[in-house]
Amino acid sequence: MSNNQQDLRKQAVSKLKPMISTKRQWDAFCDYLDIMISEQHTKLEKSDNIVSIHRAQGAIDALKYLKYLREEAGE
Repeated sequence: MSNNQQDLRKQAVSKLKPMISTKRQWDAFCDYLDIMISEQHTKLEKSDNIVSIHRAQGAIDALKYLKYLREEAGE
């Protein structure tokens, strides 16, 4: 990742700090992510082709990554 991309990423994460630092909002966000992950697991279990399996796996990976925003922001 280039320095410019890293700077843009840090700026974006810093704008999310109010949500990340408020426990109630962060817990609600994580609950929402857990629901979305569960929906993707259901799609994964019911998938009958490799393309939909890969899409569900990618979605799960992206949603799980979002749960680590707090750590990335240094909270």
